[in-house]
Amino acid sequence: MASLNGPLHGGRTTDSSSKQSASFACVVCHNRKVKCDRQDPSTPCSNCAKANVECIYRAPPPPRRKRDRETNGSVSQERGKYVRRSAGFDENPSAIRHHRSAEGDQWTEAGKSGSGRMIMKDGNSIYLDNNLWTSVSNELPNAADVLGDESDNGTDNFAQDVSDEYAILSTSATRDILTELHPSPLNIFKLWQAFLENVNPLTKIIHAPTVQQQILDAMSDLGKVSREIEALMFAIYCIALVSLQAEDVEKSFGESKKALLSKCRQGAQLAFKNASLLRTSSSVVLQAFMLYLLCMRSFSDPHTIWTLCGIAVRIAQRIGIHRDGSAHGLSIFETEMRRRIWFQLMIIDATSAQFCGVASTPLPATIDVKPPMNANDSDLDPRMTEPAYEKPGLTEMMFVLARSAFGKWLLRVSNQVESSNTGPWAFLSSSLMSLKDKDKTIDELEAHLEDRFLQHCDKSIPLHMATTMMTRSAIHYTRLMAHHPRQYQDPNTRISQAEKNVIFENCLKMTEYADSAQNNPVVRKYSWHMVNHMPWDAIIFMLSEMRHRTDSEEKSKVWQLIGNVYSGHIKTMGKNGPTPLHMAIQNLIVKAWRTYIEECNLNHRTPTLCPTIVASLLASAGGISSTQQEDENFPAGDHGAELQDQPRHDRSSSQFGLEAENFGFLLGDSPQDWNEWDNLLSNFQGSFTDDATYLS
Repeated sequence: MASLNGPLHGGRTTDSSSKQSASFACVVCHNRKVKCDRQDPSTPCSNCAKANVECIYRAPPPPRRKRDRETNGSVSQERGKYVRRSAGFDENPSAIRHHRSAEGDQWTEAGKSGSGRMIMKDGNSIYLDNNLWTSVSNELPNAADVLGDESDNGTDNFAQDVSDEYAILSTSATRDILTELHPSPLNIFKLWQAFLENVNPLTKIIHAPTVQQQILDAMSDLGKVSREIEALMFAIYCIALVSLQAEDVEKSFGESKKALLSKCRQGAQLAFKNASLLRTSSSVVLQAFMLYLLCMRSFSDPHTIWTLCGIAVRIAQRIGIHRDGSAHGLSIFETEMRRRIWFQLMIIDATSAQFCGVASTPLPATIDVKPPMNANDSDLDPRMTEPAYEKPGLTEMMFVLARSAFGKWLLRVSNQVESSNTGPWAFLSSSLMSLKDKDKTIDELEAHLEDRFLQHCDKSIPLHMATTMMTRSAIHYTRLMAHHPRQYQDPNTRISQAEKNVIFENCLKMTEYADSAQNNPVVRKYSWHMVNHMPWDAIIFMLSEMRHRTDSEEKSKVWQLIGNVYSGHIKTMGKNGPTPLHMAIQNLIVKAWRTYIEECNLNHRTPTLCPTIVASLLASAGGISSTQQEDENFPAGDHGAELQDQPRHDRSSSQFGLEAENFGFLLGDSPQDWNEWDNLLSNFQGSFTDDATYLS
């Protein structure tokens, strides 16, 4: 046993007294759980010397005999109460106690609520609601032992480096200096302005006046910026760049969007590494991570983002964001900001889960955080001692609150209908609720959102327009899910034309909003967010249903919409090869167009102008008819060129083991057909994109 203890703790002497003192770490190394090399009581260990702190050795308690361990359990509860009283704690749930650790740092037990406890120190926090940890926390000499967070302790002594592949989730033995990766002060200011204009209105997880001052202070000396603020700055750079058009970045920054974003991404990864993301107890680092997750949608796959969202949720729970700060002695300002963080995190987690086709993660029953206030940033101040006045009309929070209201409705109705954890959308296809009742509750949702938000919106204001488009599109999507062919248990069920009309109308509205999101100049600055929501179900159903429609003007409108929306999506795909889903949809587009042309010829009607993307797909399929070849309105535009420039074998479905004839199910008017589409949709959500996404 001695041979094991010696090397582990750095002991190399044979003297018994020396061996005992060398077998245990000093207080600082013990608290930070790093190797201590202290040999001489008169000299500090190298870690303390490097950090310029006092090296204190505290003898460990003598080992307890086996009999003591067996008999002392009966008095553990009383001993715990004595330790809490002697340490200055009491049993008052609302009490706020201040303590000074052995190292001289201030920390606070911010109060208890129910079985949980909030521990605060220097702006960091951790929430403990496990019976073991809430009792053990009273036995620890200082907050650092509870927080376990060394991301900004003034030293470089924390966990060892790991592979760069996992940089964002790793910690470093030394702090990386990131000064050279920061943009110039002028460009930092430009990116901050872009963030305020394009991103902040849709997220609202920071207090803009406070963060602006922090950024201005940091710009004066980037070498001294705290690790938390530096992580937030790089996350802001990244999401701001994602929100900008490539040509605007080139013009404003004199550098390509791809190159600049790559540099800022590297800085963000190293900043999270410096901040020890996985062990952080800082809400600022969590805010930065949430913004980076939104940014990642432009260069990562949905499954990775969803998994990382799970990490963000765990960090939030560790910090105690899921418990309302008003019950734990937190300031009014801190409480409000934590509410904003939690509700936005729930939106990110739910949407990323939806993109992956999985149910949202079950959340603990202890969540009691209240919704954020309907108030502007100007109504909030870190020094405020009275709650802000909640405005009755629209504020800067309208987009976030509208999404929260929709999510709250979805969760409430889901819990009423479904007893099992099948996800919040499951009730819309459940037989436990009649279609009539589903329509009724959706009508109630629409009336509520209309009364609270939509009737007050001025569509000439970008945020108002974005809120209107998002809200109405969500309502149409909900109706589509309620009436969707998936709801029928019998795979041989054939849906009535009247029911198809309802589905088609909602699909058409959804696609109109998707088209407007991509092309409406009023909301152009929010396109970074809108482009992530592709109405696949709506496009598939409309293409499948077109052969049953008789209104020629309606068909022309559908082809124009599908041409606009799908070509915009292909553009964002950059150089990525087509997925099985793309191959299936493109085959469906070709088949639907040919059927449309045949119908027009049969009825002696002039077809609508062929969308550029459709012409490109027809050319790729090698099936342009003589009538189509004579049509001079088939120019191979930019989007078509992107497809045609790809090598033929890259466009072939054979690379997926799929041939065109395998897509014979492309009808979409029965539950059986939609089982096939669901498989393709599920596989598509797992496909990777690369750095070219949204950068072309």
